[in-house]
Amino acid sequence: MREQIRWLWYIFLVVILIGCSDLRRAADVKLDTASRHVLNGMKLLEAGKVEAPLAEFSRALELDPQYAPAYVGLGLVYGFKSVYDTAMKKMSAAGLYARNDEQHLMIHIGFMRLYLMGREEISQHWLKKIEEQFHKAVLIDPEAPEPFFYMGLAYKFSFCFDDARKQFIRVIELDKEFAKAAAEEYAIIQKIERDLSDK
Repeated sequence: MREQIRWLWYIFLVVILIGCSDLRRAADVKLDTASRHVLNGMKLLEAGKVEAPLAEFSRALELDPQYAPAYVGLGLVYGFKSVYDTAMKKMSAAGLYARNDEQHLMIHIGFMRLYLMGREEISQHWLKKIEEQFHKAVLIDPEAPEPFFYMGLAYKFSFCFDDARKQFIRVIELDKEFAKAAAEEYAIIQKIERDLSDK
């Protein structure tokens, strides 16, 4: 009788261990998707890392070679590395594979960020290029804060402080992501203008 109970326990434990490993495998499969790798890559990129996001975006493309957001991520990585030719090619490739408005919006924002990073190194008309991408992005989603935020930064870097202020106010009004960063940029502009008026 004890022998049978012991064998039943062994069988029970083996079944549980197999079940747990199947659950773990299922969880790994759910995490190993192109969209999950892009999400991880974007978080790492915003944290100031460059190599780790590169691996995430590359893995996303292994899983789905036509996944536009992965190309956007790679474009931003190469932008942060100041390899602007490659960055622009990756961003252009994203445009070929975009499947919906959300992805098109991401691409326009990606281009805005790239032109901000490289400015004159990419194009003498970088501000005009950012404005073009901004207008396309706002047509897709007038409530998205990112286009207004990056447009504000572009105007700030161009010393067009009135225009920059308007963009940051719009981000604050939307009261979504970037609102805090927009408020900080707005405060910086006010300080610059006060300093200029004191001279």
